[in-house]
Amino acid sequence: MYSTYKRAIPMSKENIQELAEKWLNGTATPAEIQRLQEWYHDRESMPTPVPDAEMAARIRAGIHIGRKRQSLKWVSVAAAVLLLIVGGYHYFARVDVKRVVVYVPREHQNRLLLPDSSEVWLNADSKLTYNETDHKREVTLEGEAFFNIKQAVGRPFVVKAGPCTATVLGTSFNIKAYKNDPKVLITVATGKVQVQDQHQQLKVLTANKQIALEPITGAIREKQVNAVVYKAWIDGSFEVNNETFEEVANRLSRKYDVDIHFDNPALAHCTFLASFDQAANLPFILSMLCKINNSTFSISEDKREVTISGSGCSN
Repeated sequence: MYSTYKRAIPMSKENIQELAEKWLNGTATPAEIQRLQEWYHDRESMPTPVPDAEMAARIRAGIHIGRKRQSLKWVSVAAAVLLLIVGGYHYFARVDVKRVVVYVPREHQNRLLLPDSSEVWLNADSKLTYNETDHKREVTLEGEAFFNIKQAVGRPFVVKAGPCTATVLGTSFNIKAYKNDPKVLITVATGKVQVQDQHQQLKVLTANKQIALEPITGAIREKQVNAVVYKAWIDGSFEVNNETFEEVANRLSRKYDVDIHFDNPALAHCTFLASFDQAANLPFILSMLCKINNSTFSISEDKREVTISGSGCSN
């Protein structure tokens, strides 16, 4: 399953601790992230979780890597999940708070159950951070996730994603907030979601409403959508809803763990409407998209790079 990862160079606990903390803080380089992932996938077995009494000692020595978790509902997918319990005890407040970070690598997806019994489906190359041992219902997302929140009277559920904060009581919604994407998308399937940025409340979204926030320009757009389209990835489908070729390429890169390049930059701005089911593979999706705008594609021998060529859009 992990053939895309080279065998990891042995690293000391100090090296692992340093890389993990840089990754969690968002300061790790792509090469450092790759080293950490290679180390993780190279391990033949993971230690089992230990009681809290032993956890403090482990944390002082470094980090604790939990067992690989895999989804029970994904078809033909054994999702690889990197679970870090890092810096788990914050002594400055004299309160033990165990911080959990779940990372799903490219080419995988995973479902997890939060301490309050809310469900989260994490898409490829996504990271979710939360505190396991306190009573706050607050998580931080980097990437894409679909949330099905369990209602708890007087205890709102808060998701921080890029410049946005989404606050809900009991609802289901999708958030897409990858670091390199030009906008954050929040799409509500059921219930209501209050969205705000660092300064003010922006919108209250209801079912089948979506807000798009562009962090660089500050532009905010709200529209009516079919929320089913924006959570289709949970079942392995691939929906393209008036997205540019560049946006689609970024999604395909995460889904199939490939790097996609455009010979002609004009191709990146072509837009598409398309729908692919679970059976569609990367070559099929690319062939259909390229037919739409009279372009061609080639895949490298190691199947890690895709090059798209053509004169530009026909639409």
